[in-house]
Amino acid sequence: TPVNGLTAEETIERIENCHSWLVLKHVQGSRRYRELLGDCLQPILRATDAAYPGICMEAAFVFVSSPGAVTPYHMDPEHNFLLQVRGTKSMAVFDRADRTAVTEEQIESLSLGGHRNLQFDEHLHSRESLFQLSPGEGVHVPTLAPHWVKVGPEVSISLTVTFPSTRNFRAASAYRTNARLRKLG
Repeated sequence: TPVNGLTAEETIERIENCHSWLVLKHVQGSRRYRELLGDCLQPILRATDAAYPGICMEAAFVFVSSPGAVTPYHMDPEHNFLLQVRGTKSMAVFDRADRTAVTEEQIESLSLGGHRNLQFDEHLHSRESLFQLSPGEGVHVPTLAPHWVKVGPEVSISLTVTFPSTRNFRAASAYRTNARLRKLG
């Protein structure tokens, strides 16, 4: 991801014209964001506890993006809900089980601490689910589901809520073991 040479404060002040995006990480350190995170997560946790027990390390991130900014094709190692606050976004999400969209080796690399960004091939467009998000709308991105984001014609602000579960930790451990076994042949 390219760097724009500006401080975070300068980026926010110039966000309309600086062709950038930034993320404010772990905003749940602020009492108000911690309360917002709890309000967002409670209905999700009630609905998903049976399938994903042991949810922990809940976090919230605020993305501030210039018009037309792109978040590259990547995957995240945890559950992810993106909630659009201001402006619009197109978000493409791919099936995490589709080995054309993401290979076992790429997942193994991420589990070993590799970069989450992936190489995007134009033929993948036919495999994406594309969501058009306006303020008040959101999308769920499953663990390890590749996705990319493009901001619409105005400044965008979104809140992302993430959380891993014990199932995520077990899967990551299995992928690390697979990577080691693959290396041994």
